[in-house]
Amino acid sequence: MRNYRMSGLIAFSMLSLLFVMPVHATTTVYFTTVHSGSIPGGSPAWASLTITDITGGVKVTLNHLITDTSETGRFIGRLFLQFNTTPTGYFSATDPYVEGISIGNFINAGLPFNVKVDFEKSPPSNRLLQGLSSTFVLYGVSEADFAGLDTSAMVHFQALAGGESSKVIAPEPASMLALGTGLIGMLGLRRRKR
Repeated sequence: MRNYRMSGLIAFSMLSLLFVMPVHATTTVYFTTVHSGSIPGGSPAWASLTITDITGGVKVTLNHLITDTSETGRFIGRLFLQFNTTPTGYFSATDPYVEGISIGNFINAGLPFNVKVDFEKSPPSNRLLQGLSSTFVLYGVSEADFAGLDTSAMVHFQALAGGESSKVIAPEPASMLALGTGLIGMLGLRRRKR
C-alpha cells in the first residue's frame, strides 16, 4: 500500500511541475526531410532552427549545418515558417544574410506558411553558406505560437551538387520528442516494477 502511495505522490509531483513551470521557452527543429527537389549532400540534419521567447516576440536563429564539404557553394535561399498567430512585425537589420522578411499568407510546395524570409543570393560572399547562422526577430508571437508540425518550417537549399535545389522540411520540434521519450521511459519503469 505504501509503494502505491509513494508512486502516486511522485507522479502527481511531476505532473504538477509540468503545469507550474513553463514547459518551453525555446524550441529547436532540425531539417532532415526532403519535401521536393534533390537531396542535399551529406547526412541530415542539413540545418537547424531555434525559436526563443524574448520580450514582445521571438528570436529566430537558422543554422546552416556543415554536412558535406563537397557542396561548399550550397546556400539557403529562403525560409518559410508557420505560426498559429500571425506575427505583427519583424527586425532583421543587424543580420547580413537576410534580404527581406514578408508576413502574410504564402503557399509553397503545396504547404501553408505565414512568414517568408528571403536570404541574399548575390554576391556569393553574402550567401548563407554551410557553417553560417542567421538571426532575426519576429514580434507579436511567442515560442508556443510556433505550429510545431512536420510542415511548419521549410528551407530552400540552392546550388547543390549539379546545380540542383531542394525544399527541406523540419519534423516536429526536438523538445516535443524529448518530452515524449521521457514519458515513454517513465511508463516502462512503472510496468517493470509491477
